[in-house]
Amino acid sequence: MPRRVTPPPPLGRPGQKTPKRAPARRRKGARISLTRAQLAGIVGLTAIVALLGAYVMGNRHPHKPTVATAPPPSGTGKTSPRLPSAPPVPPLPPSEQHAEAPVTLPPVPPSKTEPPKAEPGKGGAAWRRNAVPSPQMAAPAPGAAHARIVLVIDDLGVDRPRSTRAVALPGPVTTAWLPYAHDLADQTRAAKAAGHELIVHVPMEPVGKADPGPGALTVNLSDEEVQRRLEADLASFDGYVGINNHMGSRFTANEGKLSIVLAELSRRGLMFLDSRTTPDTKGPELATRYRLPLVSRDVFLDDDQSPKAVQAMLAKVEEVARRHGTAVAIGHPHDVTLTALEHWLPTLAAKGFTLVPLTAVIAATPGGT
Repeated sequence: MPRRVTPPPPLGRPGQKTPKRAPARRRKGARISLTRAQLAGIVGLTAIVALLGAYVMGNRHPHKPTVATAPPPSGTGKTSPRLPSAPPVPPLPPSEQHAEAPVTLPPVPPSKTEPPKAEPGKGGAAWRRNAVPSPQMAAPAPGAAHARIVLVIDDLGVDRPRSTRAVALPGPVTTAWLPYAHDLADQTRAAKAAGHELIVHVPMEPVGKADPGPGALTVNLSDEEVQRRLEADLASFDGYVGINNHMGSRFTANEGKLSIVLAELSRRGLMFLDSRTTPDTKGPELATRYRLPLVSRDVFLDDDQSPKAVQAMLAKVEEVARRHGTAVAIGHPHDVTLTALEHWLPTLAAKGFTLVPLTAVIAATPGGT
C-alpha cells in the first residue's frame, strides 16, 4: 500500500498560525470591482470633457475675419518687416455718409463761354439783367421836345486815358469795349459803377483794307472758327447787354456768317446794336428770324473829326430825336468828340431830351420781351 505523503508546513515563526487563503470566487470578484471603478472614472471624465466642449461650442458665433494688427515693437529685439499700409480713406462729407440723405452739390458758376442762365427775380434775358435803369423823362420846357437820346461810345479800352475820360461823361452812356483791350475787367467795372451800360465791340471784316484788329470775324473763316472767335470775344468781360460791330461792312452783309453771330446772341439772351456800316446789312432780317432784340444806329458823330462837323452831327441827333422820339448816336473817344460831348450833354434836359441807355429803346419784339 502506498505511503501518503504529507506536505511540509509553511515557513514561519514557530507557533504562528498560517493565514487562510480567501476562496477563489472572492479573489475574482475583487478584480472585477476594481475594473468597474476605473470605467466609472473614465466615463465621468468623458462626460466632463463633453460638457466643457458643448459649452465652448455654444458660445462660438460666426463672424467676419478680422485683420490682425501687429503689436507695437517693444524697442528691443528684431521685428519682422511690416508691409506698407494703404493711405487712410478721407471721411465722406455728411451728405454722402447715408444713402438716404440726398447729395447736394454746390452750384456751378456759369462758364463765360456758355449762355448766362436766367436768375429768378432779375428778369429772364441777359440784356434785361445787365441793363442800367433808365432815368425818368425830364419835364420839357415850353415848346421843347420830349424825346430820348442814346449815346454810344465805341472803341473803348485800348486808349486808357481817353477811355477813362469817356467813362467820366455824365450818363447813362452806352460804352462799347474792344475785346482785345487790356484790363477790361477793371475798366468795365468802373464804367458800370459810373452808371453806364456795357456792350462788346466785336471786330468784323470791313470792305477795303482797314484793319479791324486781332481776332476779327471774317467771311473766309469756317463756321466753327467764327463761333470760336465770337465765344472768345464774349468771354472778355462780364455784365454786358449785347454787342455791336466794329467796322464789319463786309461781314454784316454776309447772311451766312452773320447768322452764326445772331443765333448765338439769341441763345444767350443778348441784343444786337447794328452800327450800320453798310446799307446792305443783314442784321434786321436775321434779328427777326432769331427773335433777337435789335437797335440800329441813326447818326455817326465824328466821321469828320473837325469841331464844326461834330457840332453839326450833334444838332442832327436832336433833329432825329424830335422827329422820331428816339435817336441813337455813335461817337468815338477822340479828343474833339469828348470835348463836344462834355459841353453838350448837360444841355439836354433843358431842351426836353432825356439821355437813356441802349436797352431803354429796345422794341417790345418777341425776342426782346
